[in-house]
Amino acid sequence: MVILLAGPSEPSGELAESISRELGARLVAAQWKVFPDGEHYVRVPVDLNGEEVYVVQTIGPPQNDSLIQALLLADAALGAGARRVGLIAPYIAYARQDRRFLPGEPVSIKIILQALKSAGYDEVVTVEIHKPESLEWFEGRSINLSPYEYMAGKLDLSGDLLVLAPDKGALGRAKRLAEALGADYDYIVKHRDRVTGEIVMEPKEIPAEGRTIILVDDIISTGGTIAKAASLLFQQGARKVYALVAHALLAGNALEKLEKFGIEKIYAANTLPRKESPILEYIDIGPLIAGSLSV
Repeated sequence: MVILLAGPSEPSGELAESISRELGARLVAAQWKVFPDGEHYVRVPVDLNGEEVYVVQTIGPPQNDSLIQALLLADAALGAGARRVGLIAPYIAYARQDRRFLPGEPVSIKIILQALKSAGYDEVVTVEIHKPESLEWFEGRSINLSPYEYMAGKLDLSGDLLVLAPDKGALGRAKRLAEALGADYDYIVKHRDRVTGEIVMEPKEIPAEGRTIILVDDIISTGGTIAKAASLLFQQGARKVYALVAHALLAGNALEKLEKFGIEKIYAANTLPRKESPILEYIDIGPLIAGSLSV
């Protein structure tokens, strides 16, 4: 029998419930607390008795707490008798530091993945990690899920759709989403006005005028790129602008910024702690994750 062990980090419990329904698997909630000095405590409240276990723990804000909990849960599960332990971490923090951009920097995601392996995980399942090749630093089975086709099936959008990537590097995401929606796709290019020095963003090939735009990316952090793109698309005559992302980090005042710049709605996979906003809608990707597991 496969057992899903829901970790403390939200929305891990929500995802674990969704995955367990799809698999018909037993669901156990880890016990946890934080001591007055800030140290974390976790406990598996059942005997795992030679079972295969997947810990469900998104490694998102507060990232350092979530990471420590994930490491402790691996050892706790093995200590409770698990035959093997895999980790379902739909978001993994530090993934954007995937190389030494400046001398003296760490390769942060390499250290995170090696730590997860050392803790006892022999499999990692994640969603749209920043650079899929980063998972080569995990010495075990790894799965990186692309959620865009799945999320497309949950949308109810009409009109003359145009899916846009914020840059050429994200064009593959736009292509996958557009093909699932039966829509056109393109990417945004940046031009610098030689006279004013102003940066102008516009679709490379397909005009936006009169169209319903879906901006697709892996993550919204501060919202600056999406906000600027939306503003310029409206100037070019776009009818409505939506955003669709795997990870809605939405740091600081990102939501207020995006609402101010006219974003109709943000569709986000439920990989990170939920935020409340009238323009934010989460799509449950538990069934997508469940379908990827070798159980």
